[in-house]
Amino acid sequence: MKKINGGVAAPLGFKASGLYCGIKKSKRKDLALIVSERLCDAAGTFTTNQVQASCVVVNKDHLRDGKAQAIIANSGNANCMTGESGFENTRSMALAISRILGLRKKNVLVASTGVIGKPLPIKKILTAVPQLVNDLDRKGSEAAAQAILTTDRMPKEIAMEFLVGRRKVRVGAIAKGAGMIHPEMELHAPKHATMLCFVTTDAMLTPSALRDALDRAVQKTFNTITIDGDMSTNDMVVVLANGMAQNKKIVEKTKDFRQFTHVLETMFLSLAKQMIRDAEGATKFVEVFVKNAASREDARRVSKSVARSSLVKCALFGEDPNWGRIAAAAGYSGAHVDPWKMTLHLGKEPVLRNGGRVKQNANALNRVFAQKNIKITVDLGLGKSSATAYTCDLSTNYVRINSAYRT
Repeated sequence: MKKINGGVAAPLGFKASGLYCGIKKSKRKDLALIVSERLCDAAGTFTTNQVQASCVVVNKDHLRDGKAQAIIANSGNANCMTGESGFENTRSMALAISRILGLRKKNVLVASTGVIGKPLPIKKILTAVPQLVNDLDRKGSEAAAQAILTTDRMPKEIAMEFLVGRRKVRVGAIAKGAGMIHPEMELHAPKHATMLCFVTTDAMLTPSALRDALDRAVQKTFNTITIDGDMSTNDMVVVLANGMAQNKKIVEKTKDFRQFTHVLETMFLSLAKQMIRDAEGATKFVEVFVKNAASREDARRVSKSVARSSLVKCALFGEDPNWGRIAAAAGYSGAHVDPWKMTLHLGKEPVLRNGGRVKQNANALNRVFAQKNIKITVDLGLGKSSATAYTCDLSTNYVRINSAYRT
């Protein structure tokens, strides 16, 4: 397994493009397209927010047969809570791509990100579609990655190559996300500001193996991050697999399946960490590691509870090692917590043991919270399960950005 260049266009048979169509006042790229030469097996995970953008609802319908061939995405407008016209506009985007490329409309997926409740300037998008298609290129991943950004400061893309038997298999991805990030996505199969991730691969897999690998990877990566505790209406991770590597078909419960899943996890974790480092106003990258929990779910609850605590995040920004806020967040997480058995470490420095504070040099703790990368360890002392969450601090710049996001 090795990193390669090319992003979503690295796998065989994929091209991408991105351009400015007139949605963003900044005139930054705001429309992206990813297309496969062949019809793909496809799967997606989507937000569990009960308020869902039209693109999420439409994509779930389009993925009922587990097939797709193209993804069109716009930034600068979420096209959410825009009534029936919002759904019509989402379908119009899919139809426009399908007509010019000769695809079935249901094989085109759509994504939107940006301001909620604002009508989508669909005419600008439809006018730009011919040029968007004309710009498709094997070197177009970076342009597509730039075109899906909102408050992000940098594009996020990655690609990897590995062997299945003697065949080279490639996986590529682009993502965005810097605010309104607290994903709780679940698998949608035909039978889960915003985070978006689009994945391409030339691997040949069974549909069930593709869905299972995606779900496992998302649960261990994107669903472990939080920037501000706000779950988006538009979150999605979509993967297209066209099989052009012509490898032996990957099936579940095999070495090849475990390897493919591991590749997805590695890529997704890299992208997830990039989101945290690129978070709105962030000055700290924080890892919350919970160990010796009674169950995996308890470990996950505590890690996410600490990671999303506004008080903990403010303390991180102020470089104030107020560990009592960490203990409190663990206690209200809903997990089984015994304060007499719980221990806390800030970096390598112990601060809580046997129900009370550990006498500590204040300067040592201050040095930990002055760092750009901080690890918080919560040992529950109740079992053998563990989980990790990733987060950032909550800064005055975050408040500035989001106090005037719409205006």
